[in-house]
Amino acid sequence: MTVDTGIAERLIGVLRTAAGTPGLEYERRPEPMQGGFWAELFAFSLANPPEGWPGELVARLMPDPGAARKETIVQSAVAAAGFPTPFVRASGGPDCGLGRAFMVMDRATGRPALSGLDGAVTPAGVARLLRQVPDLLAGSMARLHALEEDLVRGELEQVREVPVSLAGQLAMLTRFAAEFGRQDLVDAARWLAGHRPAPSPDVICHGDLHPFNLLADGDRVTVLDWSTALLAPRAHDVGFTSLLLSEPPLRVPAWQRPLVRMAGRELARRFVRAYRRQTGTTIEPGELRWHQAVGCLRALVEAASWVHEGVADQRAGHPWLLSGPPFATRLATMTGAPVRAT
Repeated sequence: MTVDTGIAERLIGVLRTAAGTPGLEYERRPEPMQGGFWAELFAFSLANPPEGWPGELVARLMPDPGAARKETIVQSAVAAAGFPTPFVRASGGPDCGLGRAFMVMDRATGRPALSGLDGAVTPAGVARLLRQVPDLLAGSMARLHALEEDLVRGELEQVREVPVSLAGQLAMLTRFAAEFGRQDLVDAARWLAGHRPAPSPDVICHGDLHPFNLLADGDRVTVLDWSTALLAPRAHDVGFTSLLLSEPPLRVPAWQRPLVRMAGRELARRFVRAYRRQTGTTIEPGELRWHQAVGCLRALVEAASWVHEGVADQRAGHPWLLSGPPFATRLATMTGAPVRAT
C-alpha cells in the first residue's frame, strides 16, 4: 500500500528545499512501514540523491513537536558522534510543509533482536536469544553511555515542551496521573520522588532500549527510536531494559507463556551482568528496582491516558497493555500504593 499523493508530493517538496536540489525525484514512492506505535514511518528511495545521501531513506512523522524536537537533537548528535543509529538528513516542525514534525533518516537494515520470541517459541530459539541478545543490548547501551552528555545537554536545555531529565519525567508523570484521575499512580509517583537513590552522574539515556528497537544485521547493530531519550543516571536505561526483558510483552499461546517468562527473566539477568562486565560499573539491586518501578509508572500512566481519552481499544496489543498487570504488581510492591493495571 502506498501513501496518498498529497503526502508524497509534500515530502518530496520538503526534501528538495532541505537538500537545495530542485530536481530531486523519487525512484520508489513512500510506502508505510510497520513498527512503532507513536510515529508514522514511510520508506522510500530517491532516483538522484544529493551527494552523501543514501538512496534508501525513511521519513518519520511525529504527532508531538516537543518530543520530536528532543528526539531529533539526540539522534542527530549521537549519529554524528559515530553511534550506530540512522543519520538524520532533514528534519522540521509541523510548519515546515508536512503538517507534522518530521525526520528523514537513512534506512537501517536488519531484524529485531528478539524476533525469535514472537509467535512460535522453541527451545533452540530461546537458547539462541539467551546467547546473543544480552550482549547485543549491553554493548549498545555501554557504547551510548560512554558518549559525553555535553553532546546534547546544551540543546536539550532549550527544550521546554517535554521532559529532558529524570526529575522532569517524574513530575510530568505525577501531573498526568492526577489529570487522568489515577490517585493510585499519583501516590506511587510521589513515593518514588521521595525515595530516590543516591545521586549519580547523568549520561545520555535512550530510555526505550529493548530488543525491538535494536536491529541486528550480521555483526552490525543499529539502535532506533529516540523519542524517550533523557539525560539521567545510567541505571535509568539499565532498569528499563531489564524490566522489559523480565516481562516480555509478547502475544504467545498460553502453554508457551511460562517459557517466555522464564526466558525473559534469564535474559534480564544476563543483560545486567553483561552491562556490568562491559562498563566496569555496578548498579545496586535497590537502585535497579527503583528505576524499574519508574518504567512501570511510565507505562501505566501512558495506558491511563488512553483510557481517559477513550481510545484504549484502538491500542489493543500495545506492550503497555499486555504487560500492565505485572507492571502494576511490581509498582505496588515497591511503593505500597494500591496500583491497578487500568
